[in-house]
Amino acid sequence: MTFSLKSIGSWSFLLLMLMQFIPLNRMNPPAVSDIQTPYAIKNSLKKGCYDCHSNETRWSGIAYIAPISWLLSSTVSSGRSVLNFSMWNKNENKKKAQISQIIAQGSVHQQLYYSWNPESQLTDREMVSLLHWFNDSIRPPIKNSGNNHEDKIP
Repeated sequence: MTFSLKSIGSWSFLLLMLMQFIPLNRMNPPAVSDIQTPYAIKNSLKKGCYDCHSNETRWSGIAYIAPISWLLSSTVSSGRSVLNFSMWNKNENKKKAQISQIIAQGSVHQQLYYSWNPESQLTDREMVSLLHWFNDSIRPPIKNSGNNHEDKIP
């Protein structure tokens, strides 16, 4: 049985059309408890991380076209299961250390995302700010030891 180029194209088109009707979970549930950060840090996190690691995902037009939508939905779902800023617990020092390590490596963990969304790529300055904030928030606060004039209350 031989197939002509026209019949192969027709069947392929029909298959692509049918794939569009497979339902996917592209919902953004409400945020339970968002991470508490300074304004600049929050903006950097929203810019570079929130699309995959929060309940505030911006679903672009391509997220509604199968089979690419399957990849995007799967990536967001796995990203939320690893880290979700919209369900943040105050005692997340272990996650803060992991986030700091990933930021220090650069945004290589999702190269495909950043190649499609270059505006979401964090600048060097934003990465340094995030690293400083996460590292400072992991360390316990300095107690007033009396040994150093910098940690005394005036």
